[in-house]
Amino acid sequence: MKSPLLIILASLTIGLAVGFLLKDGSSKHEPIQTSITQNTSVLDNTETKAVQITDNHAVRQLQQQLQDEITARQSLQKQLDSLSKQLAALEQNWQLQYSEQSSQPTSTSSHPESTEKDWFNTQALIDGGLSSAEANDLKVFFEQQEMQLMFLRDQSIRESWDRQKYREELQKVEESSQAFLNQLNDSTYDAYLYASGQPNRVEVTNVLDSSQASSAGIQPGDRIISYDNERIYSGFELRTATSGGDINASVAVEVERDGEILELYLSRGPLGIRMNSISVAPDH
Repeated sequence: MKSPLLIILASLTIGLAVGFLLKDGSSKHEPIQTSITQNTSVLDNTETKAVQITDNHAVRQLQQQLQDEITARQSLQKQLDSLSKQLAALEQNWQLQYSEQSSQPTSTSSHPESTEKDWFNTQALIDGGLSSAEANDLKVFFEQQEMQLMFLRDQSIRESWDRQKYREELQKVEESSQAFLNQLNDSTYDAYLYASGQPNRVEVTNVLDSSQASSAGIQPGDRIISYDNERIYSGFELRTATSGGDINASVAVEVERDGEILELYLSRGPLGIRMNSISVAPDH
């Protein structure tokens, strides 16, 4: 039999060995546990920051979308304001045009048949030497042109044309009309302008003392009939004629004074006058 003392010593030795091993294992795992805890904390902070970054990015996106929307609406409002102004200008121009066409022509002679209600004075064409049938044909042409311009005006408003689009379409109508009128001789065209209430004479209102017009004897009240052998019916045509050709050329200028035609020769260029475009019954 074994001695009780030996059994006790063996038990104490085994107990000390087990205790040492348990202590050593605990000390080895403690840093691992601490590291895990620290890593978990870092992950939690990273996730929190990531969520914050994501939230901030979403807010910035919403703010940018809102700003883009505001900018787009402001741009649209400016476009609408611009279109409104263009339409108002078109309306004003048309009202002015119809007002001028409806007004009583300025004239040194009058026709009993002409009244303020006349839109087209057919008698002026007959007095200009046309037959009744020819005068009526020109009246029909004039009224068709007027109706075409009215339809064009309404279409431009209905379809919200911009100014460029309206000018292009108006120019097509004017070119078609002018192509027909260019076939008329000077006297017929002169009578047509008067019959439709448009300017057909350029009247001198003032003359610069140092101008070539003054040197040539042109006076206020004179009417410019032709320039460089081309009939002149409006101030615009006269300005176009004086600005073309050779500046050193001498050109013939026909001037009407008290029913007589004076032929003068001047250098091409500005005459040095102020003028009015007027409507006068042609001689017949």
